[in-house]
Amino acid sequence: MKALEILNSFQKKDWHWFGKFLASPLHNKHSAVQRLFQYFRQQKPSDRMETTSENLSAFLFPEAPENPAKVHHVSNYLLRAAEAYLAWDEWQADESEQLLNLLSACRQRGLERHFQTTYERLRQLHEARPQRDAPHYRFNYRLAMEDYQHSIQSGRSEAERLQRLSEWHDIAFIAEKLKNACMVQSRRKVLQAEFDAGILPAVLNYVRERPQLLNIPAIAVYYYGYLSLSEPQEEAHFFALKAQLEAANQQFPQHELRDIYLLAVNFCINRINLRQNIWLREVLDLYQAGLAADAFLEHGQLSRFTYTNIALVALRGNEFEWVRNFLETYREKLPEAQREGAYAFNLARYYCETGHYDQAMPLLQKMDFDDVLHNLVAKTMLVRMYYETGAHNALDSLLDSLHTYLRRKRQIGEQQQTAYLNTIRFVRKLIMLPPGKMAARQQLRQEILETELLAEKDWLMQRVLEKGSNS
Repeated sequence: MKALEILNSFQKKDWHWFGKFLASPLHNKHSAVQRLFQYFRQQKPSDRMETTSENLSAFLFPEAPENPAKVHHVSNYLLRAAEAYLAWDEWQADESEQLLNLLSACRQRGLERHFQTTYERLRQLHEARPQRDAPHYRFNYRLAMEDYQHSIQSGRSEAERLQRLSEWHDIAFIAEKLKNACMVQSRRKVLQAEFDAGILPAVLNYVRERPQLLNIPAIAVYYYGYLSLSEPQEEAHFFALKAQLEAANQQFPQHELRDIYLLAVNFCINRINLRQNIWLREVLDLYQAGLAADAFLEHGQLSRFTYTNIALVALRGNEFEWVRNFLETYREKLPEAQREGAYAFNLARYYCETGHYDQAMPLLQKMDFDDVLHNLVAKTMLVRMYYETGAHNALDSLLDSLHTYLRRKRQIGEQQQTAYLNTIRFVRKLIMLPPGKMAARQQLRQEILETELLAEKDWLMQRVLEKGSNS
């Protein structure tokens, strides 16, 4: 039943207000619809909602024979009312949208005094909000359209209003087009698809010819963001994007701010993946600035993947004290169901990187991480620690179990599987190398260097020469 899908999405306040919504004859004129809603409302705590036509018919029409058609009729009315409630709930939560609708109604009804009062109230409310994102300029355009249409009806001068209308429309469209271009460009490789750019080249040229538009963060952020994605060899695009972030912190809503920071972060990650580790400092700066602006929080929580990525970057940059503080500070902001695993995993990685193997090993040995990638990294950390501590029997057993795990888990991608199988292969070769024999070690190091898909590549390259140089 479609109506039941909507009811299952209700929070406590929705059950309360939808009941009042149905009680109003403005929204519902059928008492059977109210009874059907109350039936589901009473059953909700048990989580065993009975929805067969037979039991619903018996409940709604106890003195009549079973009538599936009537039940369907009532449930369809409930569905339409539930849909209307969802739309009303969204509308009433946005005061600006309400006032804009009121403004339009006043204009169409010729309520001059009410129009002027509402227009001024709406203008002040909108300007008082800190956001200056694309929806802000789109709303400016809609407000200017109402003002322009009112000026025609009133027989007043139109030139100034018409110019303002055109300018707001241009800004809103350009900001939205560039934002969408960033979305498409960032997903193109993942989806392995090509997209028609449409009029994007014309928009980019328009902005280049009018550099004053780059004083508007809603345009500048996505202009430089798109260039960073499409021309990753040009570092100037990244630094121009980075320069916009301070303004973005104040002028974009939180959910959009996260995407903006990730545009800049991903530029740095791509450079790091090319073994340009000088970009570690840049990406850590971005993460720290984003954390200070709460850019990475969603509904007050930090995803375990972002938590892990931030910790990893800081560890690779040898920011050990900062990482330890970060892990503790943001532990309680992790989703509760994943909190223990994410914290233990990253704390173990911290102990591993700082050489405290006796504290890292128990954390990894007792945890069975629910994410395959976390499990792979955890097992690889144990490989490193067993090697470093000379626990050869445990290491040999772990390499065998890791090999089996890679073959068994079908959700592991082909490239990931190859990377970790290569790690197993090189660790075994590393174990077999005798002390000295620098020529053999140099040869193995070169083989490691030339292997594109390889987990723990930096560690392997360090260790392949270490024992030889100390012999």
